[in-house]
Formats: sequence, structure tokens, C-alpha cells
Amino acid sequence: MNVPIDVGAGLIFLVSTAVGYAVHRHTRATSTTVPPTGDIGVAFTAGSVTLVALAFLFGVSSPPTAPEPTPTPSQSQPLMPPVHSAVPEASPTQDPNERASQTTSPAAAGSGPKSPQAVE
Repeated sequence: MNVPIDVGAGLIFLVSTAVGYAVHRHTRATSTTVPPTGDIGVAFTAGSVTLVALAFLFGVSSPPTAPEPTPTPSQSQPLMPPVHSAVPEASPTQDPNERASQTTSPAAAGSGPKSPQAVE
């Protein structure tokens, strides 16, 4: 995986690691222990301070972000699902006289006498 790093940020990081390495070598050269050891804590702190100071001075900018696409009405989903009605709607080409001639049974309409099973 490639991580894009700005050239300025890369240079700041390289300078801070070089400072940390130089401090580690200096502490190892001045060490009184046998064998001589460098102070890794001081080297890390010096590198970190250098990194923060250079980033503050040179103002490392964040990479440009792509603008988020705005949703179009054809891509957006409805807020509420469509409501399905139980009564079929009349089509605009249907003749009103033809609709009046259609009848439904009383049981289908729910206005007739109750069935014997429901009367208990």
C-alpha cells in the first residue's frame, strides 16, 4: 500500500531523524560506560522537538480532499416507503358507467351477514 507523503513533510521528517541520530551519536561519544551507550530517550526527544518545530515553522498543509458528490434526486432514496392503498384507483380511461355496473359480493364488501364460523 502506498501512502502519499508531501515532499515538504518528507524533508522535515528526514531532518528530524538526522537530528535524532546526531544526538544519539553525540551521547554515545560522551558516554562514560564500557561499552559506550547512547541515550536513546534524549535522541528521540530531540528528533521529536525538531519535527514539531519544523512543521510549525514551515506549516505542513493537509492534502487536498476531493469534494463530496452531492446527491441528485435520481440517486437519492425516498424518505418514506410508498404507501400502497387497499382500494384500487380508477384509471383515467375507464368509463364511469362501466364502473357503476360492476358489483361486488356482500362477503367481499364486508357488509353482509357474518359467516357461521365467526358467530360463536
